[in-house]
Amino acid sequence: MTGRAGFVRRPLPWELTGKRVLITGAAGAFGTATAEALRLRGATVVGIDLQKSDDVIECDLTRPDRIPAAVGEAIDRLGGLDLLINNAGIGVPALAGDAPDSVARKVVEVNLFAGWGVTAAALTAVRASRGRVIFVSSALAYVTLPLAASYLVSKRAIDTYADALRIENGRHLDVSVIYPGFVRTPIHDASLARGVDLGMFVPAETVEQVVGTIVKVAESAKPPRNRASTRGTGVAVALARHLPALTDRVIRLRTNQQRRRGGLGELTDELGKL
Repeated sequence: MTGRAGFVRRPLPWELTGKRVLITGAAGAFGTATAEALRLRGATVVGIDLQKSDDVIECDLTRPDRIPAAVGEAIDRLGGLDLLINNAGIGVPALAGDAPDSVARKVVEVNLFAGWGVTAAALTAVRASRGRVIFVSSALAYVTLPLAASYLVSKRAIDTYADALRIENGRHLDVSVIYPGFVRTPIHDASLARGVDLGMFVPAETVEQVVGTIVKVAESAKPPRNRASTRGTGVAVALARHLPALTDRVIRLRTNQQRRRGGLGELTDELGKL
């Protein structure tokens, strides 16, 4: 935008003070830290999670019939909704060659359909405020690893759902997807318990880096469609998207190295050489 003196005016940041925010997975590592960071910037935050507290509404997001009531209660408490952060997620090891069991289906339910259901329930309120929706995805949406089929599928699908939401509602709200790298949070406990460490494949990050990215995207004057948490993760995602064959070769090489060292836990023999 050009002013009277001919200089270019930069669009103003989206001021978080007074904004009404709903976060799913609010009792987890990212959710708790994000809520705190947003409150420090003057936002009012209500969460949804399995664990209830003063500012967190209890809801099992794998029960779609319970989502509308929980979202409605959050919007009533907030008096409207400016920002929805779909952060809830889980992950467990899963081989692509195995039939999807109840655990694999739960991963897709929480990581994809829960966010879809929460967004649908909140859509009228977010459109009314011309607000924003942020999805916390993963670098593994594009950096395809072995032993994590259900997680990979759910995270890649988030991108597609976000694109569809943006196309249908782009005049009324902004939609962004964030790609964290590997952060040692409880989401990886199930994999580590079986001896599978996904941290060997993607750049390591901290909770602070991920939360900082969420906040930057939330308050951007023009929020990006997609944003990685760090430069290293951004490079990994870009390579995986634009040079997938090369990325596959690198992943196979690293996987076979770990397999020779017995670093794939109880799934070492089941996976075999790639």
